[in-house]
Amino acid sequence: MAGTLRRALVIVMAGAALGLAANAISPRRIPLLTPPKAPPQASDTVALEEAKAMWGSGTAFFLDARATADYQAGHIAGALSLPIEEFDAHYPPIQPMLTPDLRIVVYCDGQECDLSHRLMDRLRELGYHNVRVLTNGWTSWHTAGLLTHAGGQP
Repeated sequence: MAGTLRRALVIVMAGAALGLAANAISPRRIPLLTPPKAPPQASDTVALEEAKAMWGSGTAFFLDARATADYQAGHIAGALSLPIEEFDAHYPPIQPMLTPDLRIVVYCDGQECDLSHRLMDRLRELGYHNVRVLTNGWTSWHTAGLLTHAGGQP
């Protein structure tokens, strides 16, 4: 019995070691320790009415942080798709349209959706400091009856 337990423990330890090694070399590595997420600041978000005014006046650039399929199913009219999960593939064509002082509104869908916050953080790392999140963006916009579009074009 002790020999069986010892072998099982060796197998479990070997599996854990292989898993940790694979994670360490993976390009999509999962962090072992994640720092606590800072609560969003009021200055990081934009209210629906303000976003609507910026959209109507053309003073902001809207970016959809959701997956491409969700964007194609429906998005804020004029918004471009920049899914955070595929940022490196989608950012290069959009980059020439962005300037550091441009007002950018990013959104995803749902009160707990963090895709837009992750996109905001990534854009800020690249030097775009005037980026704000429209919380529950797609649902809020669509429910308010504001202009939307479906398909792959803005």
